[in-house]
Amino acid sequence: MTANTLVVICHPNPDSLTRAAAGRVLAGLGDAGRPVRVIDLDSMAFDPRLTTSEKRAHLGPPEHRSDLADHIESLRWATELVLVYPTWFSGQPARLKGWFDRVWMNGVAWELPPGANRIRGRLRNIRRIHVVTSHGSTRRVNWLQGNGGRLTVNRTLRVLCHPWCRTRWVAVYDIDNATPADRERWLDRVEAAFS
Repeated sequence: MTANTLVVICHPNPDSLTRAAAGRVLAGLGDAGRPVRVIDLDSMAFDPRLTTSEKRAHLGPPEHRSDLADHIESLRWATELVLVYPTWFSGQPARLKGWFDRVWMNGVAWELPPGANRIRGRLRNIRRIHVVTSHGSTRRVNWLQGNGGRLTVNRTLRVLCHPWCRTRWVAVYDIDNATPADRERWLDRVEAAFS
């Protein structure tokens, strides 16, 4: 079965290492011949703010959110999700976190059955989540800080997907001290991971 791959990119600078990594992800996926859709949150100026009216209606059906219809349809189409972003303040950038808050909504990513006090995941179509991210600090510092971004993916997003959904991390650490050769080696690794 061919995977339907949804790539979500988040970085405001077109000259960033994250943007270069996104290009390598897409090159690798192109070599593999997989169906791909791209959501570029910064290029589309995605608004990460969960408004008061959205919060009040968060248990309502997603049909009332026509402004997010393309995002919802792409999430339902995907069998694998690739998140490409820099790790800032131990987690995802605000725009990507806002995408989780606004698009991974009731009726799309989860449901709360009547009388239940625990949500159930609805994105059973997604069997794999790949994270491509850079960290300014070392792996040890990230571990000491609690790996907030990893926890968000593994303990929140993944549990809303297929019960056997797996995650894969293609991360680079200590990028603040990396040489151009170090960066290029990581970009090569990124492309190879998706070829």
